[in-house]
Amino acid sequence: MTIAGDTDRWMLMGRQSADGYPLVVRARVKNDFIVDFEKSNAVSAVICDLKPTLIQENRLPTPTGLSNLHDLEDKAIVALSSLQSHCFHTASVTGDGRRVLYFAHAKGDEVAALISGIGSEIADVEVTSDFELTTYREFITPTPLDIQLDGDQQVIGALEENGNQADVPRKVDFWFYGEPLKLQLLAAKLEKLGFEVDHWLNNPGGVVLSRTMGTEISTFHELTPQLLELAEESGVEYDGWETFAATPGNASPHREPPAKPRSFLNKLFGAKKN
Repeated sequence: MTIAGDTDRWMLMGRQSADGYPLVVRARVKNDFIVDFEKSNAVSAVICDLKPTLIQENRLPTPTGLSNLHDLEDKAIVALSSLQSHCFHTASVTGDGRRVLYFAHAKGDEVAALISGIGSEIADVEVTSDFELTTYREFITPTPLDIQLDGDQQVIGALEENGNQADVPRKVDFWFYGEPLKLQLLAAKLEKLGFEVDHWLNNPGGVVLSRTMGTEISTFHELTPQLLELAEESGVEYDGWETFAATPGNASPHREPPAKPRSFLNKLFGAKKN
């Protein structure tokens, strides 16, 4: 583990500000050591308020502002790396005209004094620990939807590496697990959204539902919440999707993928099915 988190898993998540503007959260996830460390030590927020000329109408930074904020974040990480005790960069939240950097550190560390040396012409910087740890932790902890959308993006990224044309409709398979009657109920609900049963699974019991569609991330931002909601409503588990890369020489919307096992996506382009 490093203060910058180079050896840890990070996730991007979408949130909204109190005024309804978009927020982008980059958070360190699945690190129990840091979560326990926060509870018995301290967390400080480094608030970087951008100059008005570097803020867009949606309250997110301009491209120039974002680039400058990345530099500012790097400087903050370098400054706090000088601490003798543990210090971890746990999250960055961008939006509402600012970027907030969260650091977990030992009680008594002079974070504000170290950060004061990274003054910038692009943002006003201040440090605070005046927030509820529970609220902060809930805010940066991924929800089931966050985790699924992150998985969607990873699969789409792997498809893109193999020349995928995202707007080309093709057969996409979606995997669900549970009791047969509950799965039948789910299949009936999803039929209204253009899904049909591809095949049933045994050991464990499940069903693969297919739909002809493109693979743009915007499509999954709309579809994934519905799938999770309907799966929970039906009492079954949604386990992600897989498809093939639609390229100029391989773009038939009805082309069947090779026979399972479920490692098909791995064999095709080295990415796990989401």
